[in-house]
Amino acid sequence: MMHLFAKTAISLVTTTTLGLAIAITTNNLAHAAEFKFNWKGDTGYLAQGSFNYDTTTAPSVISETGLGATKNLQSLSISFFDPLSNLINIFTPVLSGVSNYSFLRFNFDSTKEQIFGPFDVGKDNDLPGDTWLNNNLALIDEDSSDEVVAKEFGLYDRDAAGTKQILNLSNNSVQISKVPEGSIIIGLLAVCSLGASLKQKFNPKSKI
Repeated sequence: MMHLFAKTAISLVTTTTLGLAIAITTNNLAHAAEFKFNWKGDTGYLAQGSFNYDTTTAPSVISETGLGATKNLQSLSISFFDPLSNLINIFTPVLSGVSNYSFLRFNFDSTKEQIFGPFDVGKDNDLPGDTWLNNNLALIDEDSSDEVVAKEFGLYDRDAAGTKQILNLSNNSVQISKVPEGSIIIGLLAVCSLGASLKQKFNPKSKI
């Protein structure tokens, strides 16, 4: 009796879990788009991040500026690494549709899948450890920066005293890659595999 109960319970849990996962995933796949981005400076400094937005409400060009509720972005995160691949810091300038970064500048063309124009992502509250990446030349053009630089992108941080310093200047652009929807499906296949394995364990003669 216990053996039968265990088989029934596992079958029910597996079926229910898979059904919920498929329903949630299908909804997310239908309405969400997620992208990864990276920038590498001439001396080896690296910035990597990701962002996502709801495709049902977002226009073809997404633009975000400053603090407060965002217009389209749901999340935006970025990590910084030194030339030896050591993590410098991680920040989440946008979380749950709200920006916490005063100097945020983010422009993305979803049709071309390109970041363009003014770009400023990271954290800068005049505190030690603050780190950010920005498009100097684009920010100068819109009168949002008084930098005197010749390179397009700049990576900055603040030292132990809170003093701003340049880590790297470069003309390398921010590269974009879309997160494949199939990567979520792989998770569903794993659930299927687990359920099948458990079913086979409790009923070796059953066919899958």
